[in-house]
Amino acid sequence: MSVATAEKTVSAALHRTGAILAALLLTVCPLAAAQDQVADDEAAAAGEAETPVDAPVQRVFIRSAADSGALAQQYPHLAVWLEPEDAPRVLGLVERETTARPSGALLILAGEGQSANDGLLEGLRSRLSKAGWAVMTLGLEQPSPSLQIARERRASEPASGEEDTEAVEPVMIDVNDQAARDLLEAHREALDGRLAAAVAWFTEREYQQVVLVGVGRGADDVRAFLPEAPAAVRRAAWIAADFGGQSPADIVGAAEDGQGVPVLDLYSSRGASPPARLAAFRRSGVRSYEAQAVPVPERPAGRDAGIIANRLLGWLSPD
Repeated sequence: MSVATAEKTVSAALHRTGAILAALLLTVCPLAAAQDQVADDEAAAAGEAETPVDAPVQRVFIRSAADSGALAQQYPHLAVWLEPEDAPRVLGLVERETTARPSGALLILAGEGQSANDGLLEGLRSRLSKAGWAVMTLGLEQPSPSLQIARERRASEPASGEEDTEAVEPVMIDVNDQAARDLLEAHREALDGRLAAAVAWFTEREYQQVVLVGVGRGADDVRAFLPEAPAAVRRAAWIAADFGGQSPADIVGAAEDGQGVPVLDLYSSRGASPPARLAAFRRSGVRSYEAQAVPVPERPAGRDAGIIANRLLGWLSPD
């Protein structure tokens, strides 16, 4: 066999192996995700932080329980450990209101890859607590590769009503599609449990009104939680929302199922065009929805906290 022929044979074998591994990735992703969580918990127990000691912890991405532990050590006066049912504990940073009479409680969920003390969340927490609100901020982990693939696979599925109505043969269930659905559902249940635990923390301390705020992809998690939210959740706000390519019709439909909770949609006025969901909400006639353009980047940072806090307070203040 010549050298060229041998190289072609090896290359073909590697190509087939890569294709097989790619096909199997979604099938094993729930197990991999579970193993990742176990590894993170073990690292937290051993006190192993992934970031250097001298790094600004409040600006790093949240990737494990060890990072949350480091953040709690840096801000012990703000740290609160939530314990969602059947899930690992989660760190929240809380600043109580500084006024004599509290207005209520605000729960702010970060965008993906942002810590509970990301610059924007830190600025919002400080300003809103001075205005009479108790504020808790929660970080949101960077999505794992398996979760990203599951999202992409789900997005590629045909929308309801688009199936081939002329097909007579039964449709076989794709194992990878089912694995993607299972992983996305487990992720959703984990986030719902986290938000429910945070709301319970406030209600146990007799806060009668809780407002949910989601930043970036966290806005989608807040939106998905609303149909199951406790009665104490009176309002919700989306800041520079990222709905992961979902259609405007799906976003509107989910909002209609959200128990009529008023929603404020703060979107960047610096985008190429207003989000398509604005027109969809207008056509739907959902009266509980309000949108406002804000002069901030599409990914707001700490320097934008002042103007966003003012918009939230203006919306929350009684008429």
